[in-house]
Amino acid sequence: MRQVAIYLLAAVVLVSLSTQKTIHAQEVSPSFIVGGGLDIPVDAEGINNGPAIRAGVSVPVYQNLHAVLEGHYSKYSPEEDLGPGLSADVKLTGANLGVLLRSPTSPIGVYGQGGIGLTRGEGKVSGSFLGETISISDTETVFSFTIGGGVHIPINPSIGVAIDARYSHAATEGEATKWIPITVSIVFSP
Repeated sequence: MRQVAIYLLAAVVLVSLSTQKTIHAQEVSPSFIVGGGLDIPVDAEGINNGPAIRAGVSVPVYQNLHAVLEGHYSKYSPEEDLGPGLSADVKLTGANLGVLLRSPTSPIGVYGQGGIGLTRGEGKVSGSFLGETISISDTETVFSFTIGGGVHIPINPSIGVAIDARYSHAATEGEATKWIPITVSIVFSP
């Protein structure tokens, strides 16, 4: 895991340093990404799938290579009812910096994406007893990485739809937290 993070970080740094002349020579047009879908927890028995929300920006740095900065949000709950007055959930929020490699322009583009970042996990249990509400929560912010791919379907020159799936991994204490977000996003390219 550590080697993957080092390679991704080195790729981002090398691309940003080597493309300074290219960026100045071409017009840089960022794309804005907003979407959502389904998050599937990996190796987490007794946990329901949850919603996935993502938003970010992609900036071309060299031909079909883009630098990507994005944020993500997920929320999970237990499969079984905990009983009257009890509730529990886990939320994952974070941000990733990475690279996206897109196929040459065609009616439908295929891309691969990877990044490193930070993820904040928050677990919360609440219960109501004798008219009083008691909540216990714990948070942890850890290193994370994501890798995956998808397809980009242009609607017109400025708007497209991206459908992708990724593997995400956060180095939480004890056992790592792993999940697979499957999302559909709108991509705006002004």
